[in-house]
Amino acid sequence: MRKNFMPCSELLCVCLLLSFALAGCASRRVRLTETGFLSSYTDLKEDEESGMRVYRNPGVEIGDRYSKIIIAPVQFEMDPAVEADKINDEDKEILAGYFYEQLENGLSGNYEIADKAGADVLILRSAITNIVPNIGVLNLNWMSLMIGTGLGGASLEAELVDSLTGERMLAFQDARKGRKFRKGFAKWGSAEEALAFWAGIMAENLNQLKGKY
Repeated sequence: MRKNFMPCSELLCVCLLLSFALAGCASRRVRLTETGFLSSYTDLKEDEESGMRVYRNPGVEIGDRYSKIIIAPVQFEMDPAVEADKINDEDKEILAGYFYEQLENGLSGNYEIADKAGADVLILRSAITNIVPNIGVLNLNWMSLMIGTGLGGASLEAELVDSLTGERMLAFQDARKGRKFRKGFAKWGSAEEALAFWAGIMAENLNQLKGKY
């Protein structure tokens, strides 16, 4: 019996059409948010190196004035303008703990991690404002993986303020999607990747201001 096989060119077209169809159904934007968590958004400027939007208080020498940082518990302040993906309390706790740990590891070399306010103490407050899970089954397909169909990500708003006066010293805002071939199968892998990136950028900025490495 003769078997009929689809020509390779036709099979490739079918796979491409399937991938794009899946992309239309499954891909969601990870975008900048303005939830009101930050005290202001108008003075944020894009940082050419990191791509994040950043504010630095021009009138304060942070490295000279501050030696301690309180890392406030990470919040989830979902932007009402963005359709939030369902994330349960356990996953929130895991991701918040992961981000806190990344921040602590990055900052503890140059700053004492404190738990009480004081004249030389900053408070780092942060909120995850949008989060999109990976869709692992889509990342099994090399075509959808190449175009990032199943990759998730997250959005963040964060700022450092004087622990006594509340004056803002630094602020960060960003939205970031996972990179291809990196953590594409774990549900929150791309979100963790974004959180690690943000913790690294914030620690780098503060460590540079301290003048020690």
